[in-house]
Amino acid sequence: MKVLVSIIFFLSSFFNAFDVTDDVVSAIKQGKSSELVKFFDEKLTVKILNQEDLLSKAQAEANIKFFFEKHTIKNFTVSQSRTVNSSVQFVSGSLETANGKFRVSILLRRNLISQFRIENDNE
Repeated sequence: MKVLVSIIFFLSSFFNAFDVTDDVVSAIKQGKSSELVKFFDEKLTVKILNQEDLLSKAQAEANIKFFFEKHTIKNFTVSQSRTVNSSVQFVSGSLETANGKFRVSILLRRNLISQFRIENDNE
């Protein structure tokens, strides 16, 4: 019985990570920092272009909102999504905006974003 409960717990945490990923991807596609902030850890590392800092949720939201306002989102495509273990997931993708293309990398720990990066796409 304990083994069955452990398996159910493991599988539910595995599927919850994918639910969060879908919501995060949707928020990026829509350029909605207000939806994205729901998945931020209390402090997270944010890199936008050449600026990288450890920020609070509010500071991170403001920086990402400013980027989204300046770079109107056309499309976001996930290129890679990996679950490292039951509590860590990595997502990367290509962000197409009115002003160019960017690479986005996201590190989720316990279904919360602990690192969010937007970098120039140097194809």
